[in-house]
Amino acid sequence: MSCIESPTRSVDVLVVGGGPVGLVTAIQLQHFSNSSSPYTTLILEKHPKSTQDSYGRAITLYPRTTEMLDQLSLADELAQKSFACRSTVSYDRNGKEVAGRGWSFMEQMGKDSWTQWDFALVLRQMYQEDVFRERLKSLGGNLETEKEVVRIDVDESVEIGGFRVRVVLIDGKTGAEEVIVCRYVIGADGGRSFVRRDLEIPFDGETTEDRWVRIDGVVETDMPKSRGYGAIESPTHGNVLWAALDHGATRIGFAFTKERREKYETFDEAAAVAEAIESVKPFKLSFKQIDWFTVYSVGQRVARNFYTKDCIFLAGDACHTHSSGAAQGMNAGIHDAVNLAWKLNMVLQKQASHSILSTYEDERRPNVQKLINYDKEISRLMTMQLPWNWKGDPKADPNEILGLVMAEASAFTSGLSISFNENLLNVRGSFSLGNLGPIAGCRGPDAKLFKPGSFEATRLHKELPSNSKFYVIVFTGDPDDTKSHLSTFFAAVKSSSVFQKKSLPIKWTTIAAKAGPSAYELLGVMPLGRIYYDVEETAHLRYGVDSKEGGVFVLRPDGWIGTAAPLKTETVKELETYLRNILILD
Repeated sequence: MSCIESPTRSVDVLVVGGGPVGLVTAIQLQHFSNSSSPYTTLILEKHPKSTQDSYGRAITLYPRTTEMLDQLSLADELAQKSFACRSTVSYDRNGKEVAGRGWSFMEQMGKDSWTQWDFALVLRQMYQEDVFRERLKSLGGNLETEKEVVRIDVDESVEIGGFRVRVVLIDGKTGAEEVIVCRYVIGADGGRSFVRRDLEIPFDGETTEDRWVRIDGVVETDMPKSRGYGAIESPTHGNVLWAALDHGATRIGFAFTKERREKYETFDEAAAVAEAIESVKPFKLSFKQIDWFTVYSVGQRVARNFYTKDCIFLAGDACHTHSSGAAQGMNAGIHDAVNLAWKLNMVLQKQASHSILSTYEDERRPNVQKLINYDKEISRLMTMQLPWNWKGDPKADPNEILGLVMAEASAFTSGLSISFNENLLNVRGSFSLGNLGPIAGCRGPDAKLFKPGSFEATRLHKELPSNSKFYVIVFTGDPDDTKSHLSTFFAAVKSSSVFQKKSLPIKWTTIAAKAGPSAYELLGVMPLGRIYYDVEETAHLRYGVDSKEGGVFVLRPDGWIGTAAPLKTETVKELETYLRNILILD
C-alpha cells in the first residue's frame, strides 16, 4: 500500500464493480437523482475496461429482465445489437431431432403472460456493457476504472444514513492511495467479491468438481437448424449448449469431464476447438473465427447477507453464484439492481423510511434460493447425472428429465412469475380478485392501450417508465356503469391532504374500458393523470377488473403490484394507509 498521504472525497453511494449489475444500478441512481434533492453516485472498476472486456460471459436476457430494461429505456438499444431467439431445437446422440427437450420451453416463454418481449435477447456481455456505459455517460454518471478497493470500514457510531463508510482504494495507474467516505456501498464486484470478503459475509454453498467449457466464434456446420438455442445430447460431453449469438457468431458449451480433462496437460484454444468439434457429433463443425473460450467450475453459493450494517449491499454474483446451465446469472443480477435502486433512491431523497431497504434481501433471497435449487438439478442433468435427490427410475434418461425440469422452471426462468411475499410494500388490499388476476407482490402485466384523440396504439409498460415513483392506476371500467363511483372517488382524491402533497412520489394513470371524443365527456370528470383507452378490455382482463365495477391498482416503481382496491370512495383512505407505511409524508 502506498505511503502517500491519502486525499479524501465523499460520495453518497459507491458502487464497486463496473459490470452489468453495477452499471444498471448506477444508471438508475443517476437517473433518479434530481436537481431539487441531488445526491452523488460513483462506480469503480478495478480492471481497465479495454482489457477486461471480452466477447464471452453472459449472453441471454429473458422476458422480465428485458421488460425492466425497457422501462429504463435500454431495451430498444440492446435489441438493435441482439440476436432475437424465438426458436429452439434438440438433437439426440444420433443427430435426430427430438421434441420437448433442452431449451424447448423458450418457444412458449411469455406466451400466456402478456409481454411484448416473449423471446430471449441474446447479446454478449461486452456489447451489453457498451450500451450501459453509454447511457451512464449520457446521464453524467461517473465510472472510474483501474481503481481497486482494498479496505472498507464502517463506523457504526455514525447515524444510519450518514457518512459511516470509509473506503480505501488504490489507483492502478499511479499506485496512489485514496480514501472515499460514503453513506452506502453496493458490492457488485462478482463471485470473488472483495466487498463481501472484507465485510466477512459468509458465502454459503459449495463448488462442485464439474468443469464446463464455453467457446464463442463464427462457425460452419451441417447442423440443420443452427440459428437458435439448441441442445445436442452427446454421450461424451453431456447436454451440449448451442446458442446463436450476435454478429453471426455461435456459442458452444459442454461438460468437461474428468476423463476428457486427463487427455490434456494444458487446455488451450486448440484443445477447446478440438473438444467442441467432438461435442457436436454426429454433426460436422469448423471454426472460421474464434472470439473467446473459457473453462470454469460450478459454484452454487448464496451470501449469508445481501444487506448488512444498514449501509452495505451485495448484488449479482457478489451475493449468489450458480452454473450457466439455465443462463440466469445476468438476469438475476439485473433483478437485484432494479429491486434495490428505487428503494435506495427514495431513502436518499428522504421520501421513504429506511426500513424499506431491508425488503431488498427479504424479496430477493427467496427467489435466488429457488434459482439455486433449480440450478443444482439442471447442472447435474447437463453432465448426464441424475439429481442428488432423484427418487425415480435410476435408469432414467437425464436428457428427458432435463427437459421436464427446464419446462417446470420456465415461468420462473423467464422472470415473469417471480413474486414477493407480503410485506410493507406488498399488501393484499380490499380488491376482490378470486383467481381472476395478479395479486400484491406479482408482476404487473403489460397490455395494449390506445391514446386519446389519435387512438394511437401503445402499451401500458411503455407509458409507465421507471422513474422511482409509485403508479396509481384507476381502471374506470365502462364509465356508463361506473360514473357515480368515479365522481365520488375523484372528489375524495382531490380533497385528500395526502394526495395533494406536491412532493409525493406517485403518478396517476387512468384507464377507461371505452373510448370517447374527450376524457371529460367520457368520464364526467377530468381524469387523474394521463388517460388511455382500453377498448379491447385487455388491460382490465389482465388485472382481473370487472368493466362494470372498475378498480384501483398501485404499481411499485419496479413494476410489481403493491396493492389493489375497488373503485370506491373509501379506497382513498386505504391508499393513504398503504403509502403512509412506506413514505415520509410529514
